[in-house]
Amino acid sequence: MNRLDLNPGHLAHHEDWEGEHAAFTCPACEKVFIVTGALHDGERACPNCGKCMGHVQGRRESGGAAWLEWE
Repeated sequence: MNRLDLNPGHLAHHEDWEGEHAAFTCPACEKVFIVTGALHDGERACPNCGKCMGHVQGRRESGGAAWLEWE
């Protein structure tokens, strides 16, 4: 399983994270999608291909975590 952790102090051009909301780019199909900690226990699969899963736990400014997993 591959994993990419968002660095809250240095987000890449294709990433964003504000509060408990994070935007990821699917490594399989390049669809940009949003994951929020307030819905679905903070997990969401790519809505286009389903080949990756985005996760958000907590808020960016208070030491939370956001990451993307895929095969």
